Amino acid sequence: MTGNTVIFVTDQRQQHMAEYLPGKIRPLDWRRGAAKSEALAVLEDSDRIILPTPASKIEKNYDVYTLLKEELTKEYVKKWCVFAGVISPVWKQRFEDAGVTYYDLMEDAAVVHRNARITAEATVAEILKYSAYSIREQKIIVCGYGRCGREIANLLAAMGAKVTVLARSVEARRLARCEGHEAVDFSYAPEEAYGARTIVNTVPALVVRESFIREMHEDAVIIDIASRPGGTDLMAAENCGIKVVAALGLPGKYTTKSSAKVLADAIRNTRPVQDRKEEKSWIFQIAI
Repeated sequence: MTGNTVIFVTDQRQQHMAEYLPGKIRPLDWRRGAAKSEALAVLEDSDRIILPTPASKIEKNYDVYTLLKEELTKEYVKKWCVFAGVISPVWKQRFEDAGVTYYDLMEDAAVVHRNARITAEATVAEILKYSAYSIREQKIIVCGYGRCGREIANLLAAMGAKVTVLARSVEARRLARCEGHEAVDFSYAPEEAYGARTIVNTVPALVVRESFIREMHEDAVIIDIASRPGGTDLMAAENCGIKVVAALGLPGKYTTKSSAKVLADAIRNTRPVQDRKEEKSWIFQIAI
């Protein structure tokens, strides 16, 4: 194995990742005229390929997207080990058809746990940015009590907020109560909206509905961190004059170096990487 790495850089998190991986860093700019020929050369001479998180970001650059699809038809890619986050079934099938080993970083339990903690901190930053109220003594509703919802609720409570969790699962509500929060089913959402000035949604389904939104105070803010299209009825919010912040990609927006290290640590802990001789390897950062 060559030991060389290619990182497709789409944000600061991808940019900083090279700092936590062994090897000498060499930046490449896709926008330069010779970029495609250079990219082809380094792809053929590398065996670790790091795509963005989520992996779908690669599709925003049509030329790079097309190049990767073409390369996956070639024999040499069988030596590749591809890392990315939230790899779609389509891309997984392409890798399997090409005989490429791949790892979805967002299926790594340690990454998900550490990522949730960083997301909670970033959510606090979004609340402070968009809400007119202090977190301490404020009633804040957190929709969902999965990994991110739980970390967010616990951090807000530690900062003095009065947290109410809305969750569909009986077990999730029981856990939330055990951890010191109020917790109810979504059917009580309109009633709970009264007195809340911040609503944080983590559920990737329509749960912040019109009946819920109508009961919110006019200066309330909804911080929706769920993946697109989010969980908020945007038309109802607009009609009621309620501000909605689509806070996507928070780990890549705040604490970018810590977020990068979480992913880099997971990459280094995989067996194909542990077995490599890295001291003379190169890390090619292709900015797209």
